[in-house]
Amino acid sequence: MTLSPRLKAIAELVPPGARVADIGTDHGYIPMYLVKNNIVSKAIASDISSGSLEKTISLVKEQGFSNIIETRLGSGLKVLKAGEVDTVIIAGMGGLLIKNILEESPDILKGVKTLILQPMNSQGELRYWLIQNAFTIKDEELVMDNNRIYEIILIEHGRQEEWNDIELEISPRLLEKKHPLLEPFILKKIAITEDIISKLEGSDTENAMKKRKDCQEKLKKYREVYQWIVQWKE
Repeated sequence: MTLSPRLKAIAELVPPGARVADIGTDHGYIPMYLVKNNIVSKAIASDISSGSLEKTISLVKEQGFSNIIETRLGSGLKVLKAGEVDTVIIAGMGGLLIKNILEESPDILKGVKTLILQPMNSQGELRYWLIQNAFTIKDEELVMDNNRIYEIILIEHGRQEEWNDIELEISPRLLEKKHPLLEPFILKKIAITEDIISKLEGSDTENAMKKRKDCQEKLKKYREVYQWIVQWKE
């Protein structure tokens, strides 16, 4: 089966032979791909929505994988038993929701070796929580899908160095590998920040002035990163 670029990039980070759970699986495309391509021998597909899970159940039955892909209805990691899987995928959710899911199930997390997270927003807040809670960011990927750039974070247990505010927004892992999508990724951040500053120009409230100053400082740092990218591409 053919996955979208976003889902394929997530699937490619799953270690061969992993015992994997896809939390918030929706249609179950990732577990199906992993099983059909012999990347994993067993998978758990879960979703909090019974409607979404029914789509997965139908696909699993249709493809004849009911004995390999187990479907579970429930919230977050609460559908899992301790030590049952070594790899967990949580994709297509807000970063703060992903953080809450991880926070709610520390006993399950202890037995998970690899986390593959694809937050739709609040990526910096999620990275901060991970680092503060003794997780290390091993790798990151950017993928373009339908004209949107998605961030995918590969996590393992272990303490790492603290990251500053800009590093939390633009991962050093992407800079280290000189990711080919870094330029459009940062240009988008620059454009969004410039737009926020422009909208705040007419307001002189204390909050607005503080936010404008913060955004101007962030914009300066984004531009510095962009200039570094331009230089290494020359």
